[in-house]
Amino acid sequence: MTDFKENEDELAVLERRFLDALRSKDGGNIDKAEDELREILGVEPRLAEPRMELARILLETNRVEDAEVHAREALERLVAGGQWTDDLPEDVLQALCHALLAEILRRRADEDGVIFGGPQIFRDLVKESQEHFQRAAALDPSDEYSSYYAFFMGASRGAEEE
Repeated sequence: MTDFKENEDELAVLERRFLDALRSKDGGNIDKAEDELREILGVEPRLAEPRMELARILLETNRVEDAEVHAREALERLVAGGQWTDDLPEDVLQALCHALLAEILRRRADEDGVIFGGPQIFRDLVKESQEHFQRAAALDPSDEYSSYYAFFMGASRGAEEE
């Protein structure tokens, strides 16, 4: 753990709870995992990793706008140096968060209200999604998923603008 050394005992408890939430999620108990992640963030809202996992659950359960809020907050924390665990290199964790936010924005752009709404909103969402996929690919060159979307979203945008 990095920037949260002042509360090591409390953070050790939160880390165990976080790992329990991940096990619940992996075991298919999404509601339990979500509740646990929300409780962790209630104790320590500065933790980016639980916020990323919550955003992923919200995305997977089609609560895209709520997912976006948590992904943006997690990314803001990570960019400010707020990585909690040392399990992944900083660049890789930030890449994962950029890719998560990019996927959320891509999914928002696919919603009927956006597709049939104002074209500028659609273009803005696609552009921002592409930018986050590009950032993810730059931070973690092994991320083929982000590289794929960064390229093909850019190619489709170029065709749109012609």
